[in-house]
Amino acid sequence: MIHNKVSKPKRKRSCFRLSEELKLEVVRDYLLNGIDQCQIAKQYGISQQSVSRIIRIFAASNDKSALLMKNTPTDNQAEEIKALRAEILELKKKLHQETMRADFYDTMVDVAEEMFNIEIRKKAGTGQSKGCMKTK
Repeated sequence: MIHNKVSKPKRKRSCFRLSEELKLEVVRDYLLNGIDQCQIAKQYGISQQSVSRIIRIFAASNDKSALLMKNTPTDNQAEEIKALRAEILELKKKLHQETMRADFYDTMVDVAEEMFNIEIRKKAGTGQSKGCMKTK
């Protein structure tokens, strides 16, 4: 007996190759930006298994590169570094101003001591005046 089977067309597997650039973006997002695999899969429209496989293959074949990518600064870190450098520059300017102010004060005291023959600075080794000492 012959059966007329209606054969279902075989579902073609949507097999496509990911470009190397896309794979690097996936790895970069995972390692540098700290995005989890599920979010990466949604972002790029690929399965989470593909993301996991890409990361595993990359880590196995590029140990040194993976470590370098982990240690390179991200955009957020680059902005933070830039802000910190600006803060350091500002603090150096303030330090320079305060150093100049201290030098000016010392010079002013030196000139006043010379002009008026009055010792303004307390000499090293002198004790407190008796009026300030507490009595028992």
